[in-house]
Amino acid sequence: MEDELSYFGRVRQFSWNARMYLLHIFGMDVIHGAWEVLFNLYLLLILPELGIAFIGLRIAVMGVAGALSSIPAGKLADSLDRKWGFIIGDGGGAICSMILITSEDPTTILAFSAIASAFGSLHHVTEVPFMAENSQPSERIHLFAVGSGFRTLAAMMGAIVAGFLPAYLGDVYDIGTIEAYRLAVQFAIGWWFLSLIPAVLLKKLDIPAEEKETGRGLFSGIKNPITIKRFVIVSAFIGLGAGFVVRLGNVFFHEHGSIQAHEHQIGMIYAASSLALSIGAFLVPLVVDRLGEVTTIIWTRLAAIPFILMIGFAPELATPTTVVSIAGLAWVLRNTLFNMSNPVMEAFTMSKLEVSERATFVGISRFFGAGLMAIAGYLGATLMASGDYRTPFVIMAVTYAISTLLFKQWFDTHSDPEGLAGINP
Repeated sequence: MEDELSYFGRVRQFSWNARMYLLHIFGMDVIHGAWEVLFNLYLLLILPELGIAFIGLRIAVMGVAGALSSIPAGKLADSLDRKWGFIIGDGGGAICSMILITSEDPTTILAFSAIASAFGSLHHVTEVPFMAENSQPSERIHLFAVGSGFRTLAAMMGAIVAGFLPAYLGDVYDIGTIEAYRLAVQFAIGWWFLSLIPAVLLKKLDIPAEEKETGRGLFSGIKNPITIKRFVIVSAFIGLGAGFVVRLGNVFFHEHGSIQAHEHQIGMIYAASSLALSIGAFLVPLVVDRLGEVTTIIWTRLAAIPFILMIGFAPELATPTTVVSIAGLAWVLRNTLFNMSNPVMEAFTMSKLEVSERATFVGISRFFGAGLMAIAGYLGATLMASGDYRTPFVIMAVTYAISTLLFKQWFDTHSDPEGLAGINP
């Protein structure tokens, strides 16, 4: 009972900025949930002659753009008031999404995907430092966990909308599938624009002058290079593995000859995944209280690996009538177990870094992660286009295992000979 009271007591102590941030991300991530279900399928409809290979090219372009923009975005985010990082990044991303969902020109789609990725970099490098700076050490893991739960609940809503709304709109307005897809996504983008209101209401946080980034070089704010190098390597392996699969999940379910799931089935799989993850995220602080941050990260990530393999091998392991259910359940469990570790990892990472280097670190991490995801996304799409849907999941499992074992080697210790223990409260 004490843990439960402590949990909700800490949530009630969230600052004004923390509460406005939660409202902001809830509105913003509705579109992400819908987008993950629909946009690749939209591309397959409007550009059937280009097919999965074009989706892989788009993922690669987005990854390169995200990588190239991430370090400058981190430097900018460390110089700007955090609220402007959200407003510029998310407002620009919403505008790009409106253009993308109404376009059928491959060049336009690639160009605005790259621009949207650059705007996304600014949001991404702003978010984690913002949460660290707007929470006390005793409540930090709770803010990261509740933020993750809110994001996934919003994604669940978006996935449900994406799974059922296009068919409904097609029947009601007597329009084709492409027009129905567009209307469904535009509905979600409307929520994205509304989410900017709480971002505007964020209050500027006074940070002591000695903690601010004042140098002119891109890396002038870095104070802990060894720690940053290790965190970057751990996240880079995750980005490499995720690139082969995560943005191609709907393609796997829709195009695999033994699965061929419909849009509403994919939407329900993604929605169930988001619901399970949101529950897991809200429970994360209780798990951390029992196991500690490092142990929680290690075991949730290792536990996800068998389910990654189960997805890839599901067509051979299941009957035609059960393959969607088996692969879908494995997708839900993989997503839940692995991503439960994300708010813990983010809080843990921020506790090891100083204010002046936090957003810069996120930018560096995103540079390598997005770059590797670009390469892996292209290769994963190429493999799937050739009919090989299993290998991407095997690669993902191997890289996730390497990343987790490296994290264990570097951070699962009570001794701290190199001064890697927490620097900032």
